[in-house]
Amino acid sequence: MANLPPYVLGGAENQIARLVEAWSDLGHYVEVAGHRIPDGVLHLGSTEIRTHHLAVNDRTGRIGRAASYFLSLASLLHKIKKNLDVIYCRGLGDGAVSICLLKAIGEIHLPLLACPINAKGAGDSHFVRSIPGWRLLLKMINRHCDAINVIAPAIWSDLVELGIRGPKIARIPNGITIGLPIQKSAPASVRRLVWVGRLTAQKGLDVLLTALAKVVAAGRDFSLEIIGTGPDRALLLEQSRRLGLEGKVRFTGALPEEAIRAKLAGMDVFLLPSRYEGMSNAALEAMEAGLPVLLTRCGGMDTYVSESTGWTCEPESVDALTAELLRMLDAPADKLVAMGNQARLLVERHFQIENVARRNADLLQELIEVSRP
Repeated sequence: MANLPPYVLGGAENQIARLVEAWSDLGHYVEVAGHRIPDGVLHLGSTEIRTHHLAVNDRTGRIGRAASYFLSLASLLHKIKKNLDVIYCRGLGDGAVSICLLKAIGEIHLPLLACPINAKGAGDSHFVRSIPGWRLLLKMINRHCDAINVIAPAIWSDLVELGIRGPKIARIPNGITIGLPIQKSAPASVRRLVWVGRLTAQKGLDVLLTALAKVVAAGRDFSLEIIGTGPDRALLLEQSRRLGLEGKVRFTGALPEEAIRAKLAGMDVFLLPSRYEGMSNAALEAMEAGLPVLLTRCGGMDTYVSESTGWTCEPESVDALTAELLRMLDAPADKLVAMGNQARLLVERHFQIENVARRNADLLQELIEVSRP
C-alpha cells in the first residue's frame, strides 16, 4: 500500500519504488495500490509492476474521504486477496488503519507490516490521534497489525507514547542504490551548499534562510542551491529577497533523479534543517554522493551522523543553526573531503537497498509463516 513516482515525487514514494524493484529482483511478486496512482502497469527498472488506483472522494470532507478510501480498498482486496500472502503499508495511515479494520471484521486474514514514515510534527502518530475515536482504533492496530518497521529512533518514541504494544517491532532503515563513487573536485573557496526536497514548512528552509543572513552578517561567503518545488516556493523566494540573499541563494526547481546526483557531484555540503523527519532519503542520496551533511536532530538520519561525517543541531533554532553553519564554513577543505568519504562509507555499510530489501523480505516471510495454520 503506497503511491509511486512519477505520480508522486516524495521520499516515501521513492523508497517504495526502490523496495519494490529490489523485491522483484529477489523473485517476489508485488502489486501496489494507492490513491494517487493509476490502474495499469508501471516499469521500475527492468520490472513491470501491477498498480491499482484507490478511488477517493475528496469533496465530502474527511469522513467521506475516509469512507471512500476504505470501500475502494475493501473492494480491491476482495478481488485480489487470493493472489497475496502479505500486505506492506508505507505509513501508519489510511491504508494500515483500513486493513486493520478489514481484518477485525474478518474480510481479510493476511498478515500486515506497517512502516511509519515520519516522527514528531505531523507524523504518523499525530495522524492516528487526529481520528475521532482513535483510542479504539489503537486497540485495533495493536491487535491486527502484525508488525511495525521503525526506520528511525524518533518514530519508536512516538509509537511508545501513542500506546503501540501489540505488533512485532523491527528496525530496518531506508535504503538507497549505491552507484559508482563520484570523482569530486576539491571544495571551492566559496563553499557550495545544496538542499534537495519539497518546499514545505516541515523542511525548515525559512529557518535556514534567516540563519544564512546571520552568516553573511558575520562576514562569511557561500552559495546555496535549493533543488525542488512545493507550496512554500513563493514565500521562500520573497524571504530570500527580503534578507538580501538573492546573490547567494538560487532556487533551481525540480530536477530528474539522475540530474540531482550530477548536481550533488559539484557541491561541498548538503543541508537539511527540517522541523521533523523520518529517515531522509535526500540526506542518504547526498551522503552516497560523497557529501558531508548538516542536519537538525529529528531522530532519524542525524542519529547516524558523527563529527566524522557532518554536523547536527536542534531544529527550529536560528542561533544553533547559525553556529553550525559557521563551523562548517570554517572547516578546512581537506576535512570536508575526508568527511564526505566517511559519509559514503557509512551509506555503503548500512543502507544498500539490496540488503534493506532482503531484510524486509525476510520479515514479511516470517509473518507469513507465523500466520499459517
